[in-house]
Amino acid sequence: MNDVSVQLTDLLADPALRLRPLTSHCHEGPRPIGWVASTELPDPLPFLRAGELMLTTAMLERSRSEWDDLLHRLAALPVAGLGFGTGLVHHEVPGYVVERAEHAGLALFGSPVEVPFVQISRWVADRVFAERYAQVRRTADVQDALLRELLSGRGLPGLLRRLHGHLDAGAVSVTAPDGRLLARHPAAPEAAAPGTPGTLGTPGTPGTPITVDGVPVARLATERTTARQDLLSFAASVLGLEVARQQAVLTGRRELLGQVVEDVVHRTVPDAEARRRLAAHGIDPAVPHAVVLARVPAGPARLRALPWTLGPLLDRGGDVLPTALVEDSVAVFVPEGVDADATAHTVLERLRAAGPGVRVGVGARRPGVAGLRLGWFEARQAGSTGAGVRTAAPLSLTGLLLGNLDLPLRELGDSVLAPLLRYDAEHGGELLRTLRTYLAHDARPAPAAEALTLHRNSLRHRLRRIEELTGRSLDRLDDRMELWLALHAREAGGEATG
Repeated sequence: MNDVSVQLTDLLADPALRLRPLTSHCHEGPRPIGWVASTELPDPLPFLRAGELMLTTAMLERSRSEWDDLLHRLAALPVAGLGFGTGLVHHEVPGYVVERAEHAGLALFGSPVEVPFVQISRWVADRVFAERYAQVRRTADVQDALLRELLSGRGLPGLLRRLHGHLDAGAVSVTAPDGRLLARHPAAPEAAAPGTPGTLGTPGTPGTPITVDGVPVARLATERTTARQDLLSFAASVLGLEVARQQAVLTGRRELLGQVVEDVVHRTVPDAEARRRLAAHGIDPAVPHAVVLARVPAGPARLRALPWTLGPLLDRGGDVLPTALVEDSVAVFVPEGVDADATAHTVLERLRAAGPGVRVGVGARRPGVAGLRLGWFEARQAGSTGAGVRTAAPLSLTGLLLGNLDLPLRELGDSVLAPLLRYDAEHGGELLRTLRTYLAHDARPAPAAEALTLHRNSLRHRLRRIEELTGRSLDRLDDRMELWLALHAREAGGEATG
């Protein structure tokens, strides 16, 4: 908000106050009055602020040197002016006070006793409040206009255009945290078009953050410094609210598709119903699709609250490709003719804003509901192999079992291996490592003993101990399979395998 501008010249020009300008500086402008202070203190300077009007009857006697010092200090502060009351202590303002005020550059005026200081104070107060009220009204009108522009069909471009007209600070821009230009008014040169990296066309001021859920997602800035920081802050606030609103709408769409995807994956609806529901979300199962599945360790809440990219939200658009939210995962369905690998890398870059360690798997492109279902599990298995983008290998039965959320394999695996974990912890043993190595070498003692750097007799002793503790026989295929799955379940769950 601009500073209130009640001028000393207006005060002196009001005939009802009968004030008499005594120095030439009274008509030098501008001299805005912020407030009025009446004082008879020996040293009023500690209690005055710049722009205030000081009124005094000079009840305290001062020498010429003391007046000279006071007047120069008042001019240096600077005060808006000094009103000298006459008719009570002094019949007229002493000539040497007028002379030294002129020399100091101070606006000095006389105030007759018939006009009490409170009348002058009220005159200033009325106009200060009136001016501030007018400024509040003007600011409210501008804020209302900015809000209407944003909520109208003109959206962000309309808000930036209107903001540019009120700020008079050059181009107004919205930039991403990495410096990419997202929007600008006037339009950016071709080399600095929205979405391009770098600083060309980016405002020269630090700008005001646009936040969603307390996290900065962009910056609103002007080309030159503006005195209307209040408008810039308001615009950034409403932009943050609009982005959050659009994000909530987009999240709702993604979660609706996520419910359909869960039904498809877990076969809770017939394929004919699945085809109908998928088509309602822009997925034609007759067209071959690849599934890009990303898992975000930061958790579902952050994934839903924060925008992955501001472009669609600022343009009030949806996802370019059908996108679903399923718990802590994002699924993107990539039709024929669109590069699935490039899409996966784009998803990875966007989701990194929600947190590190994003895992993205890419399934093979297949037609039909069954193809989407198989592609889901392929992408899930590929993503489980590590951070970054991973392309699916042929789907394994183990991977399919471990990827099934309805089966408590990890819990069962921990239960099966618990005796070995306790033994190793209590005796400093390596039974778990021995079991893993033995099964990894197809239950052949010789290569397993060599890998463990053990004598065969020592290996046989350990294997017998494993059988005793687990109650399983390593000669039985189904027992070996159960132990093997238990080991893989712990690895898939991120547990140490010993």
